[in-house]
Amino acid sequence: MDFRLEAAAASEFAENVATDHDFRVPDVDWDRTARDVLTIDWIDGAALSDEAALAAAQVDRRALGRTVIQSFLRHALRDGFFHADMHQGNLFVDAQGRLVAVDFGIMGRLGLKERRFLAEILYGFIVRDYMRVAVAHFEAGYVPRKHRIEDFAQAIRAIGEPIHSRTADQISMSKLLTLLFEITALFDMKTRTELVMLQKTMVVVEGVARTLDPRLDMWSTSEPMVARWIDENLGPQGKLEDLGRSLGAFAKALREGPDMLERLERLSERAMLLADQPGLAVDPATIEAQARASARAGRWRTLALWAIALALAAMALT
Repeated sequence: MDFRLEAAAASEFAENVATDHDFRVPDVDWDRTARDVLTIDWIDGAALSDEAALAAAQVDRRALGRTVIQSFLRHALRDGFFHADMHQGNLFVDAQGRLVAVDFGIMGRLGLKERRFLAEILYGFIVRDYMRVAVAHFEAGYVPRKHRIEDFAQAIRAIGEPIHSRTADQISMSKLLTLLFEITALFDMKTRTELVMLQKTMVVVEGVARTLDPRLDMWSTSEPMVARWIDENLGPQGKLEDLGRSLGAFAKALREGPDMLERLERLSERAMLLADQPGLAVDPATIEAQARASARAGRWRTLALWAIALALAAMALT
């Protein structure tokens, strides 16, 4: 164990939440942190595990329960970097009513693809759009294309409909994800480590929030965070950002095109040298033909990338 790595996680987490009004991370004292020592700011507040302290501080338990859920979703969706050990002993509420987290030894990461997947499936269940949930699984590549998307959407409905017939305090988001993983296993979806970490954390987070407010409405609490992320990242602004990332990837591929052709040429030269070695009979004409084919493929690939990049630029201007 190297506490410098935990300190780095705390530092990154603190930067992400610096503008959040309801969540705080203590600063790292880097001068007093080393491999075997982690020093952070002292936290004055009531631990969420201390019922007497919460009562003495007259904490708004319902508001704090909402903060626990919404802050976790904000970190997972907005930042792709979340505290993966959010039990009551690691959470405090300070005098300003802010949630304060400590212990950053277990952190979770979600890439943009995983964040989109999470937002789409949560929002799909919230608005009862099961085809949207199914499409999210297929677009993410989690469910093999040999299965029909309509059949998968039907299986998803079997999870969603019973949930919407229950009262707010009976709905469990962590139970939803558990059932979802059971269904996806029937459709050959392989276990995803990052999603298992997410599910495990959501179980803990939901348990903490329910301890504060047993009648917490998970859907209405989650919907603003999920809907906002979808609007910002899958709406017009998100599409423009996607276009920018795609153009950047194409530009990188175009820059690397000459290097790729040079590597192919060196490979061809090495193959020619091997052909001269005893015990290996390779027709030089075959090697030359392969080299020409590789070079031709590289040229066509470069032209194709230029064509796609120009098409995307035209779409952006339109």
